[in-house]
Amino acid sequence: MIAGAMARASSEVHKWTDAYCYGLDTKMTESFCKEMEADLGFKFHVCESAEEAVSSADVVFTQTPGSKQVLEMGWLKPHATIIASGTDQPTKNEIPADVMANSKMVCDLVRQCKLVGELRTAIKEGTMKEEDVYAEIGEVVNGSKPGREGDELIVVDLTGTGAQDAAIGQVAVDVLVHGKAL
Repeated sequence: MIAGAMARASSEVHKWTDAYCYGLDTKMTESFCKEMEADLGFKFHVCESAEEAVSSADVVFTQTPGSKQVLEMGWLKPHATIIASGTDQPTKNEIPADVMANSKMVCDLVRQCKLVGELRTAIKEGTMKEEDVYAEIGEVVNGSKPGREGDELIVVDLTGTGAQDAAIGQVAVDVLVHGKAL
């Protein structure tokens, strides 16, 4: 489950004290929250709406399989970071174009995101051009472009790339299996 992997990975970097979860299936969301609380040791709150979850969070992870947008600009904290990893096909869309247009937009690969990612919607609606993307994730990771520089809204559009997946997998093996430090 992608949501569990995201919760586990991000809690290694950030020392979360609370998480806010919303899903269409309340029983599944409750089960997920119980499992994550037991595994990670901090409180996971089951929210009654996407708005409740999003408005409570500094970091928002979206992993939906559908084509409906899951949040609105007015729900977000001004400094929120959105990690959008559910859109990887031209029929999916999680993030409204106005949110992307008002953010520091980072893509895994711009050429891929403009075809099957969130960026595709913003370009189609005319609120963004390819040149409006701040950086590709590799540029932030390698330090050629800074990540967060203040209290800006950040959207990270992840469609999945084989090379990045392989590199992430190798780092996970090095750390988890071989005990190497990051």
